[in-house]
Amino acid sequence: MSNYFKILLSSAISIMVVQAHAADISFNKPPTQNWSIEWGWNNETYARSDIHFKGKDHDFTLYGVRAADTQKTLTPQTLFNTYLNPGKITIPQTNVRISYHLNADLAIALNLDHMKYVVLDGQSVKASGQYSQHTYPANAQQYLSPSFMHYEHTDGLNVISLELEKKYPLTLGLGNLQARAFTLIGAGIVVPKSNITMTMIGQVRQDKFHLAGTNIDVAAGMEIDFLKDYFSRLTYKLGAVNLNDVLTSSRLDKASQRITYQEASLTVGMRF
Repeated sequence: MSNYFKILLSSAISIMVVQAHAADISFNKPPTQNWSIEWGWNNETYARSDIHFKGKDHDFTLYGVRAADTQKTLTPQTLFNTYLNPGKITIPQTNVRISYHLNADLAIALNLDHMKYVVLDGQSVKASGQYSQHTYPANAQQYLSPSFMHYEHTDGLNVISLELEKKYPLTLGLGNLQARAFTLIGAGIVVPKSNITMTMIGQVRQDKFHLAGTNIDVAAGMEIDFLKDYFSRLTYKLGAVNLNDVLTSSRLDKASQRITYQEASLTVGMRF
């Protein structure tokens, strides 16, 4: 999803929330079920990040590294072959969320953002430190490619958060169709399964899930009901991940980085 779309979505949500407060709108038929569950898909953009690598034969930093997600473009083919294929349900970047509603406009939720983060090959970045017998000179540049290193969190950059959500009723002018804007704040842990190959020191990946850091985020969006107990949500999120214990090799070398991100997601859910 483009940055332009995200800006439009964020602006529209902000306007609707202000209008809802100004009009002092009340729910016609607020949901009476205490629980809800959601499933959907997400798309991310990442700010540049510094990555520090440390092990028995290396201690160096790459500065301003660019990365991207791997969500497939939505087409009729990917819709049925990937997104809606039960055999590939965990392959796309997905969201799972279960919520308990304290009342009609306040909820707490346990949320999983299964994101993916891939350092882009073909970029040159500033580097300092040393690995093996190599020491970077002042103002050194490192070209990133698989012959040097491959670095990604694609199984994935898994953020597990506890969220507190506030809802605001909206009037859409579409008969009895009910809708709400919402804002939320979340905090939690990050459990990536990283694919990192340290070619320059002859090390291969440590292929396991690992508690590597923490996350905080804020979000806003819109929720629309359909049928009786079902709904759909559009969410725009700003988050910050602090990874201080990334496993980079089979001998348990480590890396650390801080990642800030923007996420747009679409989910469908059911109340029960």
